Amino acid sequence: MIQSLVLKSRSPHQECKSFIIDSTCNIRNGSSRDRINLNSTVRQRVLLLFIDGIGLGPADPAVNPLIAGGREILKISAEQQQLPSGGLCVATDACLGVAGLPQSATGQTTLFTGINAAQAIGRHLQGFPNRQLRQIIGESSLFKKVIGAELNATFANAYTHRFFEKRPRWTSVTTTMCETANVRFRTMKDLESGSSLFMDYSNRFLIDRGIEIPSRSPEEAAEILVRLASRYDLCVYEYFLTDLIGHRGTFAQAKALVAELDRFISAVLDNANLEQLSVILTSDHGNLEDMRTKLHTTNPVPTMIWGPLREHFSEGANGLSLTDLTPRITRFLTQHNGQPAAN
Repeated sequence: MIQSLVLKSRSPHQECKSFIIDSTCNIRNGSSRDRINLNSTVRQRVLLLFIDGIGLGPADPAVNPLIAGGREILKISAEQQQLPSGGLCVATDACLGVAGLPQSATGQTTLFTGINAAQAIGRHLQGFPNRQLRQIIGESSLFKKVIGAELNATFANAYTHRFFEKRPRWTSVTTTMCETANVRFRTMKDLESGSSLFMDYSNRFLIDRGIEIPSRSPEEAAEILVRLASRYDLCVYEYFLTDLIGHRGTFAQAKALVAELDRFISAVLDNANLEQLSVILTSDHGNLEDMRTKLHTTNPVPTMIWGPLREHFSEGANGLSLTDLTPRITRFLTQHNGQPAAN
């Protein structure tokens, strides 16, 4: 389809010129071959999938559930990192130059702030962030940076009634990030209405504990998440059953979990318009990829990127660290979305 369009100059001394918009959304006039790509004005969005406790381990299906259970996306190892749909997988250092096994509190703080939290406190810290880490999160989190740039952000995870009735003494990095950046906590009502996911997107965790909520297939959950992410400049979803199974589960449980999670991620990519919604998946430390141990590993973690954000990770990919993710995501969003987002 070709349409004519008159663009009027703001200056009264310049004449109006007629242009033609062709079917490729390019603008041209009769005397020039110069083109303006209207797609450059399309708002770019990012969906960050934080999958706790997966690393790039051995390619042995007897010890690595990612190799044994992975289908299209998660069948990755230290030797195999090819992705479908034009994705890029980059090995990402989680040890952060500090001796010992990487842990959740420091790894996630680093991932979501760009600051080396393990070096800041002189050690790897497991579990929940302490006061020093909470201060780092409050000042420098990804949510804080994105919202500070007049863009909008949301956390896709729903919290149960118990969280609001009796606030836990210790809170996770993502919860601290939401609280300090004034990002709304999603509730069970959001989950019921299809505008949120639980940390177990299937809802089996809730159903097993007597909460009346419909179960969801990986495909149904993916559709909900993509629909939510398409309304925000940045959407974060956290999934930590991978780390839980890595610590406490059997190999058979881990393999089944990976197979279902692979379906979920594949469905996210199928539903996403990857020209406008970039998808990035990463982790905080290794664990599930080697079931010979119930401890964390020193393996690098995968960072997988689809969509325009990929170009911000192509250069210097061989030396990627958890400290690199927040700065690159923030830079991508601020460069592409110059106009403030609607609330």
